[in-house]
Amino acid sequence: MYTAPPKSQLFLILLTFFCISSIFPNDTADIRSAIVTTARKYVGVPYMYGAASPSAFDCSGFVGYVYREAADIRVPRSSRQIWLIGLPIPLAKAQPGDILVFDTSGGFPSHVALLIDKTQMIHAVSQGPRTGVMISSLNDSYFGPRLIGVRSFIADMSVKRSETEKPNSEPVKNEIPIDTISFTITNEPVIYTDKIPAQVGSGVQFVVSNGTGKDGTFEILFYKMDLDPAKAKTIRQDRINIKAGSSIELDPIILTETGQYKLILKTNSNLKRVERVWKVVSSK
Repeated sequence: MYTAPPKSQLFLILLTFFCISSIFPNDTADIRSAIVTTARKYVGVPYMYGAASPSAFDCSGFVGYVYREAADIRVPRSSRQIWLIGLPIPLAKAQPGDILVFDTSGGFPSHVALLIDKTQMIHAVSQGPRTGVMISSLNDSYFGPRLIGVRSFIADMSVKRSETEKPNSEPVKNEIPIDTISFTITNEPVIYTDKIPAQVGSGVQFVVSNGTGKDGTFEILFYKMDLDPAKAKTIRQDRINIKAGSSIELDPIILTETGQYKLILKTNSNLKRVERVWKVVSSK
């Protein structure tokens, strides 16, 4: 038979309940504040494909490192997995520390940033007049129009996950960091040596867009360079068909050795349209 607790015990139970209820939101606010404060420490740190350390970051590596350091929260290692697994949040309801996801490659999530407040974000940027970890406006002329949504990995009693908002899968274990690099083929050749190195053990995924105005067939060659051309090592050689104005996503390439790598893209008539060189370095 149930016996009601003494009034003194009931008072303590109610007091404990109200204390916990009032503390939880504050704890969440503290976590969000710690994430933003930690992220700000790394402004100016250089960008490196595949990196996630205080000396260099890529975009998802930066987000993941800050979350672990500030709140011991693990998030996926790629922009795409962050998009798939995180809790969808409307931008109007997003809070500091939530993750902004962008489509910078034409078709899928390829860049992430941390929300600072209603007007600013902090992220590791790989292209533009400045690169590395920086603070940008949410109305940035490049990133602003490319925002596709917000994802949260921070528990909050004020946000309830509906049945349709459950993550598609658990975070991927030992996920290889993959950076998405986009090319638009035009009718003029583009030759480029990337000043940003890649970290050995990471990967690159090419998204190629056809901006020539005509359907086309293109040859893509990706290889490791050598002072002796006869010793150059072919990594990938593809023949692809792309309709005018469309894009195609190639399978990722894992960079397993240090050295210089080159991508060459030619038309079906052997006219060079893209040449790009990367340096792959050991992890720091």
